[in-house]
Amino acid sequence: MVVLVTNDDGYQSPGIYILYKAAKKVFGDDVVAVAPLQVQSSSGMSFTFHKPLRVEKINHKSMPVFSVSGTPSDCVFMGVYHLFRKKVNLVLSGINIGMNAGLETVYSSGTISASIFGAISGIPSVAFSKNIAEDEDESGIERDMNSVYNSVVSILSKIKKSGFPKQVELLNINFPYKVDSKTKIRVVKTDHMVFDDLVVKKSDPRGKDYYWLYGNMRKDLDPSADIYNLFKGYITITPIKLSAIEEESLLSVKKLFDTK
Repeated sequence: MVVLVTNDDGYQSPGIYILYKAAKKVFGDDVVAVAPLQVQSSSGMSFTFHKPLRVEKINHKSMPVFSVSGTPSDCVFMGVYHLFRKKVNLVLSGINIGMNAGLETVYSSGTISASIFGAISGIPSVAFSKNIAEDEDESGIERDMNSVYNSVVSILSKIKKSGFPKQVELLNINFPYKVDSKTKIRVVKTDHMVFDDLVVKKSDPRGKDYYWLYGNMRKDLDPSADIYNLFKGYITITPIKLSAIEEESLLSVKKLFDTK
């Protein structure tokens, strides 16, 4: 058994170090780390096909890690199909600095995309993210990551004891601002449209226009979904199944195009 730990914030992030330590506590010597050389946030499930990758084995804060000059999905690809030759049984991604909740974030997140590629490869996968304050400094982020260590150990221990949930390929787990021994878990769905998206137009010193993509959080969040409950102080767990095509959908499309 090989448990592969990765992230999108780079191998020097305090989040991957806490996840690695928690995984080692639960799974022992079967845990390995393969992470991006640099920050790859919001990279989605992109792969590096247009240039070669470089991989270097280093030791960071007592964590042996293969650093990859590519994306989170590249890291899982390298781990599964080269470094460990299809022996990977579980992919753990994170702990991301910042939440990954709501569909808009889920499908752009490098953290979750690493887990998605693990799931596509037939490997049960879990993505971990931690909600933090926008003005959090480096020491504050490190405290945030340390605060969820026991919760991560508890979650991974349950998975080890009972096995990965049936009919689920990926778990997306988000931790709220404050986490302690009394913080409860809620299993919820992913909210749909959570940002009022907008484009901010500005001009550079030469008078040429440039644009920032931006979004404000909507106020009408779904009480049965992830972001609402995350803001209420719960640890949210969302099961994700990659194939969302239902039989009724197939029938309706066949009817439209008159096929059998």
